[in-house]
Amino acid sequence: MKKYLLIFEIILPVFFAQANTLSNQAVLAEAKLIDQILLKTHENKKIEVPEKTSEANFARRIFLKLAGRIPTYKEITSYLSNESKNKKSALIDRLVEAPAYQSQMFNWWADLLRLQSRMRGGFQIGAGEIYNHWVRKQINENTPFDQMVYSLISAQGYPWENGASGYYLRDAGMELDNMSNTTQLFLGTQMVCAQCHNHPFDKWTQQEYYKMAAFTYGISTRMGGNLQNDLKSHFARMDKKLPPQKRKQKAQSKQSFALRKALQEMIQPLRYGTRHTARQLTLPHDYQYDDAQPKDRVSAAPIFGEVLEVQNSDNKVEVYAKWMTSPENPRFTKVIANRMWKKVFGRGLVEPVDDWRDDTRASIPVLLDHLEKLMIRVNFNLKDFQRVLTNVEVYERESINYEVSDNQPYYFQGPILARMSAEQLWDSFISLAIPYPDERIRDPEIIENKLNRFSEYQNKIFNLDTKAMVSLAAKAAKASEQVLGEMDRIQKELREAQEADDRVAVAKLRRDYTKARNQQRSLFAKLIMGDDFDVRSLYNRGTSGIGKADSRWKGFNTGLMRASEITTPAPPGHFLREFGQSDREMIENSNRQASVPQALTLLNGVLYGAVFSPQSQLSKNLSHTQSDQEKLEVIFLTLLNRKPNAEEVKNCMEIVKGKSVIPPPMLKVSTQWSTEKKRKYIEKMDKQKQSLIQSDNRRFLGVAWALMNTRQFSFIQ
Repeated sequence: MKKYLLIFEIILPVFFAQANTLSNQAVLAEAKLIDQILLKTHENKKIEVPEKTSEANFARRIFLKLAGRIPTYKEITSYLSNESKNKKSALIDRLVEAPAYQSQMFNWWADLLRLQSRMRGGFQIGAGEIYNHWVRKQINENTPFDQMVYSLISAQGYPWENGASGYYLRDAGMELDNMSNTTQLFLGTQMVCAQCHNHPFDKWTQQEYYKMAAFTYGISTRMGGNLQNDLKSHFARMDKKLPPQKRKQKAQSKQSFALRKALQEMIQPLRYGTRHTARQLTLPHDYQYDDAQPKDRVSAAPIFGEVLEVQNSDNKVEVYAKWMTSPENPRFTKVIANRMWKKVFGRGLVEPVDDWRDDTRASIPVLLDHLEKLMIRVNFNLKDFQRVLTNVEVYERESINYEVSDNQPYYFQGPILARMSAEQLWDSFISLAIPYPDERIRDPEIIENKLNRFSEYQNKIFNLDTKAMVSLAAKAAKASEQVLGEMDRIQKELREAQEADDRVAVAKLRRDYTKARNQQRSLFAKLIMGDDFDVRSLYNRGTSGIGKADSRWKGFNTGLMRASEITTPAPPGHFLREFGQSDREMIENSNRQASVPQALTLLNGVLYGAVFSPQSQLSKNLSHTQSDQEKLEVIFLTLLNRKPNAEEVKNCMEIVKGKSVIPPPMLKVSTQWSTEKKRKYIEKMDKQKQSLIQSDNRRFLGVAWALMNTRQFSFIQ
């Protein structure tokens, strides 16, 4: 396995050109070429182009697009006071090199790849977090898109050896669905209907579907088979020496059961990964078309392009990945160019972006052809590609204020008005609450240590002979007898509590069981690796967190981090989910629809107290000013990133003369919480309420609250 990965690293540059960052001059020249295409289109179609948007609105728009949040008070005032002629392109170049860019790109990738921190495949070892870590690393290193996709599709090995293996662990046991997701993602082609029958709306046949799936059907997400085979052979040799009666008694004894369980526990962390096998795909038993028979073996073949030469199981996946990511692939480059255009302008030249057909026509065909060539020129560098698009002249125009349907052509006279995504809203609120919001990240050393511990464990187990492994397992089985008894007791009580619908007891017993389970795992791992070994690393624990305490965020809730840094997707009921974050079950499954619970969400939870607390960035910005009018200007610049007009100043001055109109925080107490947790929560919310009452800025917080609930705040104009 390691040999393969080493070879892969050596041959990778042969397939892919290195991504070289374009100079600012080259970026502007590329943007001018797009300007010319759009200008000619607008003239031919007699389309009226909107006026240029204000500098303040452009800054807000570009921050939301490239940084994933609104600019802070300091950032917007610095930009507006800058008199440089090239400050727009300079801002773009600064943002794409900032940590905030990496954060918003992770959210974009997470929607595409359906990233889940608690991914089902390899859940027991926290494979989801390892996969997420790998994606973050590719973004931080600005890995070219084609190279990243190649790594995903050709992945094999344990997650700690090759994080890209998460691509197949994400769909563990669903090989056919994985192929459908791959074509939808990277070829913009919907083939899922052809899994059961010929596609009713496109040309794809069921056999073509299976031929595509045959490329990766041999990829297995089960590892450790050799270890288990060695153990079976060992026990078979031992049992052969016993008389039949004793052999039967031994197999049914408690000691044998405990020993087998201990061995399985030892191997457990080494069961999850991806490997290329020779397994072949056959047509389904109910295949009903004349071009083949049910259960016929299927040879791998691409859905378009030339026939590929497949030599063996490893070569099959490699050939497939190379074909998929080739610039010669008729859809791969066009699809990602179109996706990036939509990311910037709010709509693709082809809509939907993932349902291309032979008769698909872009709204501006010449522009799509140009973007395809541009993507190849920048060597699939998504950062440079976005630098070019955000420097296009029409991106500085006012956004259009009407809805465009999928079947209506749009010629991009300006960006499309849209509500912020859940992540953009959350991250914007975080920037109002805490200092240095982009720097409060999960500690990468935690996950790196996890990867190192896995490698150590793997090497230790692989270097044990079978006899030594069985001996260690016997010791572990004996040492864990008491813990196993405790786990059995908890399970029995848990079933009784569930039957009685006692939710508080159920929650407590589940915690107790997890604690006992972790204690059992610790016994096993420490017997193998020694008392100093960090056992938590081997299981789905200890994979996240912000690491060492940092005085910059002292007193702030640990949950106040950007969306890219918390569990993905966020749990149900979280602000992000209420505002439409994807559940990551389907590709790009997020939404931006309004709902009643969204308003209630703003009144409840950590965000409310954090944004309006005396320690928040919003409150501190207010405290640094003296006059009422200056405070109003600070509020508008902080929230809407512009100064208030005369009428707004007049209306707001009337409001701040009276009492604060900020609503009190709502209590949302879960019935599943313990009495102690309920008490602490109520006390905390009471303290927040008192701090608001005592705040010197309380008269202005009502204005801030009102602005937060306007469309001017939540929409990208």
